[in-house]
Amino acid sequence: MPCAIFLSGFTNNYKELLLGVDIGGMGTLIASLASVISYKFYTENYKAQKKIYLIRFSLYNFSALIIFGIIFG
Repeated sequence: MPCAIFLSGFTNNYKELLLGVDIGGMGTLIASLASVISYKFYTENYKAQKKIYLIRFSLYNFSALIIFGIIFG
């Protein structure tokens, strides 16, 4: 969201900006700081499930990214 707030001063295309930052934060774990933070909190409590979390996270995010790419692309 800091990127959206920063860039909002340079555009009147708010719909495209919001789609860009929302979809841009999908895909990989490091695409979004919130995703990295949630991964850290989760793995601190469930150390044995790090790999499972990463696989599920990636699968769900890439699937959603493909779906949104088809819908909005």
